[in-house]
Amino acid sequence: MNKSAIRARWRSIRVYEFLGIRVESASGGKARLRLPWREELTQPLGYTHGGIIATLADAAAGWALFPEVDDATGCTTLQMQVNFLAPVVKQDMVATARVVRLGRTTALMDVDVRAGRKLCAKALVTYHIKR
Repeated sequence: MNKSAIRARWRSIRVYEFLGIRVESASGGKARLRLPWREELTQPLGYTHGGIIATLADAAAGWALFPEVDDATGCTTLQMQVNFLAPVVKQDMVATARVVRLGRTTALMDVDVRAGRKLCAKALVTYHIKR
């Protein structure tokens, strides 16, 4: 997938822009995405909200997959398991994802979400690939 196609696909997922998620890299079945910390993304205890962490993990999984399926007409999350391991307090998060298995209609991605060096969440994400 070329850079203009990646940018076009990214712009079509408006919630990522709304949250401030940035793609740092996406190729070879791997992706690295960053989400800068903002107070608006926290819950009452001051931790980054779990739904925001899950959204970042899902986005990273998608970006690990997207460049590998340029013949697809669409991809969507079928299932996602997120284990929250540590709270995120006033830190940017980085999600790294890799494709574990790529089939014709489904793919499985493994995602680590870190705040600094601390692993704060681990996710397994299954995507449906529409061809």
